[in-house]
Amino acid sequence: MRITTQVLNASMRKAGLPINTVSLLDCMKSSGVQNDNPLSALNKGNTVSTDRKKYEALRKSAENLQQSADELQSEELYKEARESGDTQAVSDYAERLLEHYNQTLKSLNGTTSPLNQFYRQSLKEAAQKEKDQLISIGITQEKDGTLSLDKDKLNETDADTLEQVLGGSFTEKISFLADKVADNAKANAASASSQYNASGYNYFTESSRYNFWS
Repeated sequence: MRITTQVLNASMRKAGLPINTVSLLDCMKSSGVQNDNPLSALNKGNTVSTDRKKYEALRKSAENLQQSADELQSEELYKEARESGDTQAVSDYAERLLEHYNQTLKSLNGTTSPLNQFYRQSLKEAAQKEKDQLISIGITQEKDGTLSLDKDKLNETDADTLEQVLGGSFTEKISFLADKVADNAKANAASASSQYNASGYNYFTESSRYNFWS
């Protein structure tokens, strides 16, 4: 199956994700892929973008991000915080989420893969959609897309509010995207030593046997 912006957006809509304002084609152009012959451009020898170590690092950060997002969806976490009156455990998980979110963005930006740039934009827009709620608990999105934290404000937030912001749609979307990023990074690392290790990832070829958005 050929991966197009329409296919990606349809999958994102099904998962409840915000639809990107930047298309996959835009990401291809910004990565140096020409509109008239993208497959040819993707096969040019940019070995740096497909370096195995980079994709292994990306896979690890994305897996950590998914785990952090899943941990914040635990009802038991907030139940214990309400019963004890201590939200420190929730705050600790939130700090780890932001750390792995920012690292994943950084790792994605370190590749020239159009699909990875699309995922990076998706992560940024997932946070942007929840901007007001995140600000209410001390999490702010910077101009580069990274998330910063006001620890005092986070620690002052009650358990119910934390669960509303961190235990719902935001972390569900982050977990969904992190899973796709990790899978894609794993495939990129495997392809790094093959003839397809040019310009990020030759997903037009690989997508015939691997559906990132299934």
